[in-house]
Amino acid sequence: MTEIDQRIPDLSDKELESLQANAVRLKESGTPRQREQAESLLPLVGAALEERRAAKVEAQAETRRAAVEKRAVAKKAAKAKAE
Repeated sequence: MTEIDQRIPDLSDKELESLQANAVRLKESGTPRQREQAESLLPLVGAALEERRAAKVEAQAETRRAAVEKRAVAKKAAKAKAE
């Protein structure tokens, strides 16, 4: 494997998406060596992108849970103050 596979964690989302697009292109039209490298790289890039997407979804869900909890606490405080 090349050094690019070791750089995957350090790449931005945009860089990963670009790398994936390039690997797909090379898998179809590259030299035999490029095709081989692209085929071995694509699962790694795909897994990294999926992990990042899952982390973003979880972070968004956590933000929503915190907002709902904050509203519930505020509503409870307002109700207690009104009584």
